[in-house]
Amino acid sequence: MNDQRRQHGRATVAVKVLVVDDHPLARRGVASLLAEAFPALELREAGTTGEAITIATTFQPDLVVLDLRTPEPPTAAATCALLKERNRRGHIVILTAYAETDLIRECLAKGADGVLLKDTESADLITRLQHIAAGTRVIDPRVAAAFATDLVSMLRGNEDQLMLSPREREVLDLLAEGCSNRQIATRLFIAETTVKGYVASLLEKLGVDSRLQAVVRAAQRGLL
Repeated sequence: MNDQRRQHGRATVAVKVLVVDDHPLARRGVASLLAEAFPALELREAGTTGEAITIATTFQPDLVVLDLRTPEPPTAAATCALLKERNRRGHIVILTAYAETDLIRECLAKGADGVLLKDTESADLITRLQHIAAGTRVIDPRVAAAFATDLVSMLRGNEDQLMLSPREREVLDLLAEGCSNRQIATRLFIAETTVKGYVASLLEKLGVDSRLQAVVRAAQRGLL
């Protein structure tokens, strides 16, 4: 934050903000929120990420408000990386209509400092924008909840993998080869009824109803 302006007889630090969205009306709406959030505002707008990078290089914004869905390259995540490379002191907030966790995660990994959803109440958006501009990382609670759901699913998947016994893994490998219960029993030197028990256990742990589905699910989870 560089220069200062006078407002109502007091010195107010000017905040430089760059809004990136391909829809002019969306940019105007964000601009009105920013005007409320920051008493002294220097605003620039960009309709593409390429244009945003060019503007940011010389403008050096304190805050970039970036739409997640960019119709032209570079992607939002790549744009975050480039913006951070050219202006390490500036902060980036992703503004999106949907909690698309994969895309959002990529942006956060590349340097985004916050994620806000467009349907948030105006007063809350203003407060969160102020916090991000001040250097606080802010993630909309709904996005955080989506991240938590993804994490729980991943942990449950890992838990299933860890619960497979060595013999179950052997049976699973032979199922993947297309072996029947009798062939598996012969290969492993165990009773066919024992094989049936292992197969039933595998189906339950993998959450499937057939041997073929078990093989497909196991492959998806990296067990084969």
